Amino acid sequence: MASNTQPVAVIARLLDLTERRVQQLVRQGVIPAPLRQGEERGRYDLVGAVRGYVRFLRDQAAERPGAGDVGAERARLIKAKADLAEMEAGLRRGELLPADDVEEAWIAVLSRLRARLLVLPDRLAPLVHEETSVAGTRESIRRAVAEALEELASLPAIARDAEGAGAARAGGAQGADDPGAATEPDDQ
Repeated sequence: MASNTQPVAVIARLLDLTERRVQQLVRQGVIPAPLRQGEERGRYDLVGAVRGYVRFLRDQAAERPGAGDVGAERARLIKAKADLAEMEAGLRRGELLPADDVEEAWIAVLSRLRARLLVLPDRLAPLVHEETSVAGTRESIRRAVAEALEELASLPAIARDAEGAGAARAGGAQGADDPGAATEPDDQ
């Protein structure tokens, strides 16, 4: 025959496998089955076995994206470490706050705001009922809203970590330093 055939021992040694693994790959259809007739019986086509095994390895590598790309994984790890160091530096400089502290502060602000808003109708109804003019009614409502805003502006600050980063206002930067700024009449 013109084709190059080899026994299972040679195929196994060439592919760096055991003979049993070669036979398993034959059963899986990865390597063509050995010849079953003539003097070549029990021997494997060398080129077919190598091609089949290379195709099998290529398919396995394609199923695991990024597994062979060590450079990309290393770059991703370096970027993640740099991002983490940058966030830590931002915390220490006082540019960032822990998310739990911010969430806790906003819950406090919004709870207090909700409570103040829910009380306004009961508190204002008698005052507004006694007013004889629209301007007087408007002024009563504005005073009540201004009181609520002043109370919100006086909420405690978010305490930063013990490394001395300072404190930030829970109510945000806008109007936090001047509680009267948001209470000025704007006729809107």
